Amino acid sequence: MVPWLFLVTFTTYGVVAGLTARTVFARSRAGFVASRRGGPIEWVEERFEKQERAQAEAVALVSGLCWVVAIPALVLRRVVAGLVLDRPAPRCTATPAAPTVADRIEELERALGMGAFPPDPRPGASPEPRGTNGERTEGG
Repeated sequence: MVPWLFLVTFTTYGVVAGLTARTVFARSRAGFVASRRGGPIEWVEERFEKQERAQAEAVALVSGLCWVVAIPALVLRRVVAGLVLDRPAPRCTATPAAPTVADRIEELERALGMGAFPPDPRPGASPEPRGTNGERTEGG
């Protein structure tokens, strides 16, 4: 009886491993094709064969051999991804409008004293010393 039990166990494990590997490979191929919808289907299939087939086969083989973990992961993928990767909804906050490029260029030209703009007088860096009521001081 024990040899039959081993035979049935290994056969079942092999069949489920094969089905899991086939499912994972088909999902990998479908995901690659879906991510490149814009191109002609022949080109996409050729790209898959050249670039992704070996990787998809390796992942499918490992998933098939580890089907005890892979099957629950495949079944619960959306639930786990929804719980783990869920982001909170963005909050709508009032943000000040960004200055336009022309405004920013004008601001920089004023700061550098370029263009048709007179240089901004800054505190302590006045080109001519002035009195409190705007008159020139003596000696300057």
